Amino acid sequence: MKTPLRIFFASVLLSPIALSAQSAPVKPTNEEAVLLPAFTIQSETESGYAATNSISATKVATELKKMPVSIDVITEQLFKDYGLTEVYDIIGLSSGVQSTQRAATGNLESYTIRGFTTFFSARNGSTNLRSYDSANVARVEVVNGPASVLYGQLDPGGVANTVTKQPSAKRASNLRLELGSWSYFRAELGTTGPLNQSGTLTYRVDASWLDRDGYRDFDQQKKTFIAPVIRWAPRKGTALTLDAEWVDMDLTGTSNWPRYNNRLVTPFVVKFADMVARTFNAQGPGLGTHTGNRIYSATIEHAFTDRIVLRNVAGVSSSRRNGWEAGAAAISLVAATPAGQLPFSRSLSGSYANGQTFANTLNLAARFDFSRRHYTRLVAGWEYVAARSNNDSRVSGIVAGVGVATPANWDLANPATWDRTVPALAGARVSAYSGGQFWEDKFYLVDALALFDERLMFLGGLNYSKIQNLSLNHLTNTRLRIERDRTTPQAGAVFRVTKALGVYANYSESFRQITTLRTNEDRSLTPFDPIIAEGLDYGVKFDFGDGRYSGQATVFDTKNINGRQSFTAADSIGAYTYETQVGENRAKGFEFRLSANVTKTFQLVGGYTQTHSYISKNPASPAIVGRAQIRSPTHAWTVTTSYRFAEGWLKGFSTGANIGYRGQAKAFETNDVYPYLLDPRVVVNARAGYAAKTFGRPVNYNLTVSNLFNEDYYPSSISMGDPTSYRLSAEYRF
Repeated sequence: MKTPLRIFFASVLLSPIALSAQSAPVKPTNEEAVLLPAFTIQSETESGYAATNSISATKVATELKKMPVSIDVITEQLFKDYGLTEVYDIIGLSSGVQSTQRAATGNLESYTIRGFTTFFSARNGSTNLRSYDSANVARVEVVNGPASVLYGQLDPGGVANTVTKQPSAKRASNLRLELGSWSYFRAELGTTGPLNQSGTLTYRVDASWLDRDGYRDFDQQKKTFIAPVIRWAPRKGTALTLDAEWVDMDLTGTSNWPRYNNRLVTPFVVKFADMVARTFNAQGPGLGTHTGNRIYSATIEHAFTDRIVLRNVAGVSSSRRNGWEAGAAAISLVAATPAGQLPFSRSLSGSYANGQTFANTLNLAARFDFSRRHYTRLVAGWEYVAARSNNDSRVSGIVAGVGVATPANWDLANPATWDRTVPALAGARVSAYSGGQFWEDKFYLVDALALFDERLMFLGGLNYSKIQNLSLNHLTNTRLRIERDRTTPQAGAVFRVTKALGVYANYSESFRQITTLRTNEDRSLTPFDPIIAEGLDYGVKFDFGDGRYSGQATVFDTKNINGRQSFTAADSIGAYTYETQVGENRAKGFEFRLSANVTKTFQLVGGYTQTHSYISKNPASPAIVGRAQIRSPTHAWTVTTSYRFAEGWLKGFSTGANIGYRGQAKAFETNDVYPYLLDPRVVVNARAGYAAKTFGRPVNYNLTVSNLFNEDYYPSSISMGDPTSYRLSAEYRF
């Protein structure tokens, strides 16, 4: 450990690294407002759809135009206006996020950024925690590109980071009720304020309750969520914050399996959606997932001066998940299949899973001025993570007299064959019983150097991570331990050509460790090396009309190397498979984002992303080199508008629309040249609102119409998109 630490801290002296951009020097009085809450962003500081600052790229609240990093911020007002309460739905508002997907019964949620699919998300900068509801979310920040300097293990496309709400000394409360299509009902309550006269003790509580059905058969969700926070600030610059988050959710499958098939099947072409009702769901009574998650954390902040701030966050989370669902079924179509029949083989699978995580993060933020025109800002940190988990997986099928019967096949064209009788999960055959323990020590430094009145800004960082993973197979009583470390750099710069226009470039890396063993060509077993991604971004950032029109245009090129590859061979013992790490995927493209306050009453935010994501190296299967990666359309864009009537008899009314386009994409990889495809589509969501007062307090009414033109499409490989639906909400602030 000593040598990497010396390298790490020596880099502080050897590397000019940076952050920030503005045309006038920052005065000390303004710096206090930035540094004292250095690790949080208060949602009250911004309103509307356009955001001007971010915390996700540096852990210090910084203006977007000052960072050579591509970040898309989705504000609370934006996702509230369109009735989005699940984080994976909110992420889909970003044009850079080209696909979001929830597994059939909510076991996994994933999204695709810049052509790479990831299951990672972050909560307040920690990938060890995740958010389960929007009730306490102030904003969602999507960091595009490799970002392991702050986040450690990560996929190359980027990460979505939720920033939670914090207590305020100003008393305020809100109650929001929502009714909608398919028996949708949701209640949300938030309240904050002081607990003593001096205001040194403040609180915040956010809670929600959801009960909904869906347009599909057997599509139901119930969720209870509460997040209390208490903050004690005995003196200026010193505070202790205690927060918790509890969620319990029951989700019946939302899978509209089977996927439609637009592949050539000799001698005819079949599209399942033409033969099966759109409301079909292979799940049913007795199938679904129960999720429970608990988070407890304590944060201590202390400002030694208005330029040096220390912060430590210690947190514990525990999760449990019980699931029992219809697995991925096979459809067997051959030339002899009678016309009009759709043979559908079924299976059932489930698991009991639980896990606990402890994470501690220590940060030191400091600013040093070289003169009136030059300064640097540093964030140095250490993070320690310890986690353990257990998983009991079960499947249908009787072996040696143990287990429950696999359900009989269905003919999807004949509903009379759809026997939805489900045996109890407890009687199913155990297919895997595994556990694991994980430890990580992470040291990082992010440094910002601003020169010539912030005309030239450098941003850079260095991360050293040491990972230990212990995998346990309780069925075979075997243990597998992997230890790996990795030093990950980042470096970028912004040069402001004019007050309103800057050019920038950024290089960054990410890594992820495979936790299984590799079988080598000589049959020996060794751990895999980390999968490493390298990314280069360059482009322009603009801020015209005194901030009324701001955004960026970025060209990116990301290469993911050390991909896992399997080869076959034979020796005196017999045939076997061995693996190497010579695979490579690449994504090249262009991003454009715009936030515009066209008038005092009309605003617009939007973006366009062009991505060419493909397999660039695959010695195991050279024929697939050049194929597009899954769930990655070439073109994607989104535009959201809001217009508020300020005069006349319509005063108080507002209206807007969210229009999103996603081009055709491959749903998942196949062994032939006829892939399953996701439809190109344009989906329009519209809203109308009215702001009034009741008992002297503001009330906002909002009507949202999702999928206004009833577009028929598959947004992911799991299910079809929802048809036209309605949501009416009323929010009372007091």
